[in-house]
Amino acid sequence: MSGLPTLPPDGGTNIAGGPVTAQREARSIRPSTDVASEYEALPALARSLCMSDAAMLQQLSDTAIRLCDADSSGVSLRVGDASGMAALRWVVVSGRCAGMVGHTIPYDQSPGGVTIQLGVPQLFPFPKRKFACLAEVAPEIAEELVVPVPGATGPLGALWVMSHERVRCFGSEHRRILTGLAHFACAALTATSARADAEGRAAQAEAANNTLSKAETAKDRFIATLGHELRGPLGPIDNALEAAQRLAAGNGAVLSALAVANRQVQQLKRLVSDLLDASRVRHGSLSVHPDHCLLGDIVRDAIASVSLEAGNRRHQLHVILPPHSVTVFADAARLTQVLTNLLMNAVKYTPVGGEIELRVDAPDSTIIPQDGSTPLDAMISVKDNGIGIAPTLLPNVFDLFSQAPSGCGRSESGLGLGLSIVRYLVNAHRGEVNVVSEGEGKGTEVTLRLPIVTRDPVRRADCAANAVLPARVLLVDDDADATEALAMLLALDGHDVRRAQSGEEALSIIESFTPDVALIDLHMPGMDGIKLALRLRQQAACSATRLVALTGCATPDEHNENQCAFDGYLVKPPSLEDLAEVLRR
Repeated sequence: MSGLPTLPPDGGTNIAGGPVTAQREARSIRPSTDVASEYEALPALARSLCMSDAAMLQQLSDTAIRLCDADSSGVSLRVGDASGMAALRWVVVSGRCAGMVGHTIPYDQSPGGVTIQLGVPQLFPFPKRKFACLAEVAPEIAEELVVPVPGATGPLGALWVMSHERVRCFGSEHRRILTGLAHFACAALTATSARADAEGRAAQAEAANNTLSKAETAKDRFIATLGHELRGPLGPIDNALEAAQRLAAGNGAVLSALAVANRQVQQLKRLVSDLLDASRVRHGSLSVHPDHCLLGDIVRDAIASVSLEAGNRRHQLHVILPPHSVTVFADAARLTQVLTNLLMNAVKYTPVGGEIELRVDAPDSTIIPQDGSTPLDAMISVKDNGIGIAPTLLPNVFDLFSQAPSGCGRSESGLGLGLSIVRYLVNAHRGEVNVVSEGEGKGTEVTLRLPIVTRDPVRRADCAANAVLPARVLLVDDDADATEALAMLLALDGHDVRRAQSGEEALSIIESFTPDVALIDLHMPGMDGIKLALRLRQQAACSATRLVALTGCATPDEHNENQCAFDGYLVKPPSLEDLAEVLRR
């Protein structure tokens, strides 16, 4: 229906065609001067877009009653009534019917419902005579002009104006205005719905991220706790094995049995260290402390770490080093860890009797110009003829817990953490790492490019200067086995050791024993390590005592939190090299 019907002289309706009149477009059009009021209404409508739906619709209704010179106006939206049937609710009302806001009428038996079903604007003369749902409306309704409010999936409701006096009539211009306002309502409500949907999805995504973050935090906490619990028993076992090997010197059978146990303990220590390092990698707290050192020494230390395993598998290990000395500015311990990890992977995934090659290419440090301040590259590659890597797995080899399926059945295959830690440490040295394999059964080659070669010479320390002199040592740990094994090991090296299993016991010991070094477990019941350290700081006798914290936790900030109380920090179980360094200082 393209036009707006007019009332016949008797004000009747066309029953056959519905509650509309047959004549159309006969009424005079509004004066053109009234168009100015439409433009004046636009800014207010635009501002209403920033309001709530109710405020926006109320502004729309107020605009309709003013532009159509009506007595009442309103917006009816489709809802469900108490019985679940479709209904229309007057969500906003302006003018003489404003007190009926919230009024609900049946969908099928109402002017709005009929208009929505027909899909075009409708003019109803004296609608109260035809629709019982309007009986409560006072005063009489001479005319009601209704237009559907369209929606993306169907009409949302209806926009209407009423005349309560016979002299007020609605024409085609009013239909045009109301239709434009109805389309405005459609756009505004659709935008609000889309915004609400987007906000809902964003809230769901945020909730999912929060859940994931909590799960990651719980996992990190579990790893830290697991590391602490595993390091606890590993420490005394490792120290007891070392002491037993020294005491069993000359007894081949005993030494052979102890060597088997020691190899398995070292494997457990590597697994725990990888697990804790992976947690630090996730937090970006696995730090490097570069210094000038010799690349050849780093390579030799890494080779020594895997030579026993390589020998057991009868691997041919080829090491190709530059003929000249190479000075690097790097964290020697971390770079040794990188090379050890790569070599251990090659050992694990190369069949018995296979070949492994470690090649180092680097410029001669002594010929770098005096003004050469930019480090030069060292190229290090580890190549094997082992099981190789499938093309589908190659892009993910640096992911945490990523591991080739063929390695899962081996007891020494690891946790799939090594390469992720390698990449992190190489990046920390501003280098690059690349893994290449032509496929399964065709071996693997890992290449490192490290800008670490410098001119600065490295002076080898005098062995006598590095010797560890006998020291007075106080061990404080609530784990009796841990203190007994470590005390035995230190005593074999000539140190005078006292043991305590609580802070209170340690304080009583220092009344007659002044330690040069105190190794204190952080996590003890009652008086913990921090409280004990602060108490020792207050003792005049311990003014020169070096306080060193021992912990098995992987909490990233733990070291920083305790640095005011301690002079040093060791992770359980401390290596003999770490202990020697502490005692040397």
